[in-house]
Amino acid sequence: MSWVTAIINIMKETVGTILKKWRKQRRYSQLQLALELDVSSKHISFIETGKSKPSQPMILKISSFLNLPKRVTNQVLNVAGYAPIYSELAANDKNLKPVFEAIEQMIESHTPYPAIVLNQNWDVVNANKAAQALLAELGFNNEKNLLEALINDKPDSSKIINWNEIVSLVLIRLKQEINLLGNPQKLMLLEKKLSACTLDYASDDVLDERIDEQQTVVTSKFNLSKGEHAFFSIIAQLGTVQDVAVSEYKVELMFPADEKTKTYYHEG
Repeated sequence: MSWVTAIINIMKETVGTILKKWRKQRRYSQLQLALELDVSSKHISFIETGKSKPSQPMILKISSFLNLPKRVTNQVLNVAGYAPIYSELAANDKNLKPVFEAIEQMIESHTPYPAIVLNQNWDVVNANKAAQALLAELGFNNEKNLLEALINDKPDSSKIINWNEIVSLVLIRLKQEINLLGNPQKLMLLEKKLSACTLDYASDDVLDERIDEQQTVVTSKFNLSKGEHAFFSIIAQLGTVQDVAVSEYKVELMFPADEKTKTYYHEG
């Protein structure tokens, strides 16, 4: 799809077509949605076909029930002629200062272990020094996007020991995010590229390993200059932040999965 076609398709979107797409994305029939919202199915049908213009409270009610991303809720309100309710502030806006200070405090307090901040598209927007050093050792320091870094990595020379297991886990997580976000084009393209990588190396011995469902936690195992190290991650999201872009951030905190790794980061 060309950018011209994409723009034309966006311009053609109405409140009804957007809400219909998301209703189907969330796997609800018109009747099911109507029952949940305590309105008639005819009313839902009229909204989707453009015969009826929904009020702002109805849009917000539908948005809340279908768990629409803040960005999409703003889009629907705008198309309907209402003011957006979620802010889209510049990164240097004073109102976001406490949020960015909290994120910085979180990742710095996680030292000596790696901590990284990703946006919706998996671009690295912040990282503490331990994470920067780890990314550099993995050969990812010149990559802005973590998915692109994995796509460009080669399992036969990668410093990720369990490359296929980690990529398989990332793909599961990525598909969940794509479904939740309503099939965003960039993430879908990256998912397609990363999936292709697993097919390209399907015959390699390095890909014999699959996710062991019996594990208590899936660890990332790295072959680094100071030996092998293993981590597991806890991912935090900014649930109470109302700004569109910043609410999409994910903070990934990496913890040592064995004593060797823990000792290295405390004594290294």
